[in-house]
Amino acid sequence: MGLLRLIEDFAERSRCCVTPSELFELTEAAARELGFSRLALVHGLCFRCPGRNLIRLDNFGEWGELFVERGYYRDDPALLACQRTNAAFSWAAMHDLIPFTEKQERVLCEAQRHGLGNGYTLPIGVIGEPIGCCSFATGRSNLPSLEKCRAASLLGAEAFYQARRLHGFPARARPVPRLSRRKLECLRYLAIGKTDGEIATILGLSEATVRTYMAMLRRDFDVVCRAQLIAAALRFGFISFDDAMPSF
Repeated sequence: MGLLRLIEDFAERSRCCVTPSELFELTEAAARELGFSRLALVHGLCFRCPGRNLIRLDNFGEWGELFVERGYYRDDPALLACQRTNAAFSWAAMHDLIPFTEKQERVLCEAQRHGLGNGYTLPIGVIGEPIGCCSFATGRSNLPSLEKCRAASLLGAEAFYQARRLHGFPARARPVPRLSRRKLECLRYLAIGKTDGEIATILGLSEATVRTYMAMLRRDFDVVCRAQLIAAALRFGFISFDDAMPSF
């Protein structure tokens, strides 16, 4: 089967899946046709917060158990690299995305000893949801061809999309608030830690006016405190992490 036909067939069949296990079985079979024997679709937060309705579908076997038992997820370079790019990457390229520590080198070496010789990871980022990824791995040191890796990216994107559907994401659809220019200015100064008084000075307003804007913003986002307001603004895309943490 041609690569494009493989992806199209997978997309069509995955839409009919009614359970996560059914979806994973279908994804695993398609990944094997691309030359990958191991597969994982995960929300990175699922290891730190077990029990929530987060995605974790994998066939990593013993390595998957050790990964959780020994807390390797805290230093897993693939999960960390997913926070630095929107493009799929080979595991060999992770050194270009993050500064490796000794712990991360050990995680990678341990994975190789458990049959994950090399891999290819697609970051998954949806505003308001935990960062996720779809990782394809092989026991060999060399990855399948570039064409097959690119096909794996398409496969992983569709598989994670369907996994989100089966796990109830998005959990709740809410209308996006419509904000005036002044509200946006207040929101962005709030994100970098400015007080109402400081925002008033910067914008040439009275402190009472700024407090009124903040109360209006809390109503717009249906939240009760400043921390929730910043989180909601990040979720809806009104501010970015660079706004809140310029040096991040």
